[in-house]
Amino acid sequence: MTIIYIILILLQAAVIVYFIRQGRKKTVNAHVAPAADTYEGLRNLAVNVTPEQLKLTIPDDRLFVFGVIMDWNMGEAIVSLAAYVTGAANMYFNTGEGITGGGKNPIVGEAAVAFVVAAQDYVERGISVSTADLPTRGCVRFHLLTNHGIYAMQEQIKHIQDGTSPYIPLFESGNKVMTEMQAGGVGNYKDITLN
Repeated sequence: MTIIYIILILLQAAVIVYFIRQGRKKTVNAHVAPAADTYEGLRNLAVNVTPEQLKLTIPDDRLFVFGVIMDWNMGEAIVSLAAYVTGAANMYFNTGEGITGGGKNPIVGEAAVAFVVAAQDYVERGISVSTADLPTRGCVRFHLLTNHGIYAMQEQIKHIQDGTSPYIPLFESGNKVMTEMQAGGVGNYKDITLN
């Protein structure tokens, strides 16, 4: 089972590195503003989405996860996945690329909803936070967006690879959304630095 996790993580990392390298080529040729500013702005928008913006009515007496931001710091780059219970999904790379509108594809939309629904089981493990900081190198951080604020959890990728992390099912669910978005023809791939 551990070998399967390692293979899945390595495959996902290889695909992400491919996108990052492609983006660096575009960024070097484009002579545009630094990618980090645009990445940070889009990520902040994703983190600050409200139930009202998603047209959700959530009873106040219940803690409800309506979105998840999964940030994966691979050392060389960071990828951020934003998924919402509506099926909307976007992915941003701190190197300047992004895939937006992924939830328009039914397969991605279903995976995004499943990811957010799965996160409901983890909200008790989270710590209430007022800021959505990025994870440290070699870690993945989940920010659960709820009607009562943001809850965060962080895990080292090595614990996901060795099968000892309690967050493996949540990571795999987020990984499925990213895989479906990268499968090709899903959403709009763009260089977010060119906006």
